[in-house]
Amino acid sequence: MSMQASGIGHFGPEELERELRRSLFRFDCPDAHTLGDYELGALEPEDSTRIATHVTECDDCRLDLQTLRAFLVTPTVLPETLVDRARRIVATLFTPAPGLAYGGLRGAADTLTRVYEAGDVTVTIGPGQTSGSLFGLVVTAGRPSESLEGSTVRLLPREGDPITTAVDDLGNFELTNLAPELYAVEIHLPDGVIIIEELRVD
Repeated sequence: MSMQASGIGHFGPEELERELRRSLFRFDCPDAHTLGDYELGALEPEDSTRIATHVTECDDCRLDLQTLRAFLVTPTVLPETLVDRARRIVATLFTPAPGLAYGGLRGAADTLTRVYEAGDVTVTIGPGQTSGSLFGLVVTAGRPSESLEGSTVRLLPREGDPITTAVDDLGNFELTNLAPELYAVEIHLPDGVIIIEELRVD
């Protein structure tokens, strides 16, 4: 056998050993795709047994498999789609005319009531009857209030978990046991998500 045919004959003993180690490194290890199929149970029993035996003897493949398993159990967060972003509408605050009543809003004090507009949707929010509570009313032009029943309302603190409730058949929603803080509000309606960027609860 001629070493010069492959260029190895030009190496000294140490260089030859390094070249052989490089060339033969993990030559009998399964590739990443095969390891993935093994972990997912997609191999034939005979191949699965062969891989399992190899993994018990190969530190490199065992490490690869541990890395793969850690990746598979990590939750995947999908990026928000353009459609989702397009459906988000930021509500703007406006001051209703003096004496304007929102009869559907239960328990709100007129002087502390806030009214927001987002397209054809009006959201009225005021303090509830107890400290740390809010009542809200969602009105959509041309749509009966009962069609909004079950729509999700999420109150988002700056830190911690969202507080969730739902719109009832009159378009009302209630949030209780709120800590004094500045919140954001999401109202998930059938054709979009209304965003109130800042709502202070005292």
